[in-house]
Order: sequence, then structure tokens, then C-alpha cells
Amino acid sequence: MEKLTILLLVAAVLMWTQALIQEKRPKEKIKFLSKRKTTAESWWEGECSGWSVYCTQHSECCSGECTGNYCELF
Repeated sequence: MEKLTILLLVAAVLMWTQALIQEKRPKEKIKFLSKRKTTAESWWEGECSGWSVYCTQHSECCSGECTGNYCELF
């Protein structure tokens, strides 16, 4: 009976630690993803140009598309 009790306690501790590890992983992913700015945030802060604005490179446009020296919508 004592061996069964010890075995159950060990199993409970292992399951508890596994649950803690899995709980931390999504939080780390959320922190990583939240550091990225949305297109609207980048535009609002002036880091990229909006639609129909003069451009010379794709990276200047929020959409990432510079066609005919003007930023595309999408």
C-alpha cells in the first residue's frame, strides 16, 4: 500500500510540473508575437507609407508593394 501511495505522489508531481511547463510556453509565444507591430501601427507611427504614396522601394510601403513608384493597397 505504501508503494502505491508513493507511486501516486510521484505521478502527481510529474503531471504538475508538466502542466507548469506547458502553461509557460504560450505566454512566451504571445510575448514574442506582441513585439511585432501591425501594419496600422507602423503606418500611424510613420514607419511606412500608405496607399497611393510615392515610393522607390517595396520596404517603404506598409503593403510591401511599390508598383510604378506608388504604394499598392494590398
